[in-house]
Amino acid sequence: MVEEGVAWRLPLLKTQKTPDVIAVQRLSKREAISAARQAYGEFERESGQAPGTVMRLPGYFVVGRSVLEQVIQINQLKDDLIATVERTRLELNLVKSARPRILRSALGPAFSMMQISRHIQVFDAAPRMMVFTWAGHTAGAEKVRVGTVRELLLTRAQAQAAAENLSVAQTPAGMELRAIVNMDDDDVLHRYKKLAPHPRVMLWFSEKTRYDAMVHASLPIFVRQGDGFKLRELADFDRNDRQAERPDRKSRISVVPRMNLYLPTKVKPTKGTAAQVIENVSSTYKT
Repeated sequence: MVEEGVAWRLPLLKTQKTPDVIAVQRLSKREAISAARQAYGEFERESGQAPGTVMRLPGYFVVGRSVLEQVIQINQLKDDLIATVERTRLELNLVKSARPRILRSALGPAFSMMQISRHIQVFDAAPRMMVFTWAGHTAGAEKVRVGTVRELLLTRAQAQAAAENLSVAQTPAGMELRAIVNMDDDDVLHRYKKLAPHPRVMLWFSEKTRYDAMVHASLPIFVRQGDGFKLRELADFDRNDRQAERPDRKSRISVVPRMNLYLPTKVKPTKGTAAQVIENVSSTYKT
């Protein structure tokens, strides 16, 4: 069923600090299939793997027949498990950061929530080009309730007022409170943190100049057999090399600069399913 494929083995991180250079090892079809079989079901951290890090095996497989339905079922099982963890968190009235701890208490101390929850990606069409590269400027957004921010700022403002013999409104924290005065407690702000460099793959199915899909290359993706495609393989990561930022990076509006809090970035709604977004290519891809 697998007509061709390549994967790139990445070294496991033994510390949470990403090294300046990450060397990749190219695996040909047979080696790639063997490594992928293990990676797809690798839900526990390996011996020596630092907590909070993720085992990744970027790559691709060209298949002669569709595996879309099987993979959709697998991804749904993953989602069901994570939903169960979330329900448990809400029942116990714990913060969101407790989810990995809930998972480990149920399954075992070495289980990785990130390795369990990540989806396998399938594109049920033949691409005309695939580009594997490193994302070095990506930031992840943590959602923070405005009510939580308001409580923190008020407590800080009261302490500052008492220490400096000022009114709450005159304190630095009191001035920060003004920025959220018209927001509801249930509104959310985004706190951004820079993510560790990670591989990604961009795919072109249409004749557009901009890619049709871009996904994290944490696991090998599946595409269909066609007349051949252009491929840029994954190279070693070198922090000292100049890296271009994403051209579609969205601008952010700061709300409380000291706390690194921003208004959520507005995303234009898309009509139809993900399959319709990519020129009617059936896939697991979600924009």
